[in-house]
Amino acid sequence: MKKTISMYWPLAIVVLLAAATYFHVWRDAASRASQAPLAADQLTAELARAVSYGMIDDTSPLPAKPMRVATPVPLAEAS
Repeated sequence: MKKTISMYWPLAIVVLLAAATYFHVWRDAASRASQAPLAADQLTAELARAVSYGMIDDTSPLPAKPMRVATPVPLAEAS
């Protein structure tokens, strides 16, 4: 029995790694599917939300207000 276990433990590790890789790839594919284009009802809701937050108004020449510019933080010099 000891000889059988010692012969097949590398196979068990390979199977576990293959299963982990499969689930990792499956999870990434599922997250990409959630980034599909929005349906019409979701798009309308997002547009209504943007208007209610004041990101879009009738008086601005641009369709949306630009975001505030972030000032970069100076990097600390290594000594």
